Amino acid sequence: MTINDQTDQLLFELQSVLNRFTSEYDLNHATIIGCIEILKIDYLTSGDEIEFEADQDLLDQIDDESDDNLPF
Repeated sequence: MTINDQTDQLLFELQSVLNRFTSEYDLNHATIIGCIEILKIDYLTSGDEIEFEADQDLLDQIDDESDDNLPF
């Protein structure tokens, strides 16, 4: 089976599961998409294949904002 065939099979199975849950349960599209997003993030961050690094400017901005919110 080629990678394209495997990808198609995965897509068809995912569509089948989502259609079944939509018809059997009272889940709206936002809930289903939220669940998919959680799984996507978990899948992307659980392996060693992909590493995320925060941008230094973003880290500096977060530090600056957290200092501004101090009560003293």
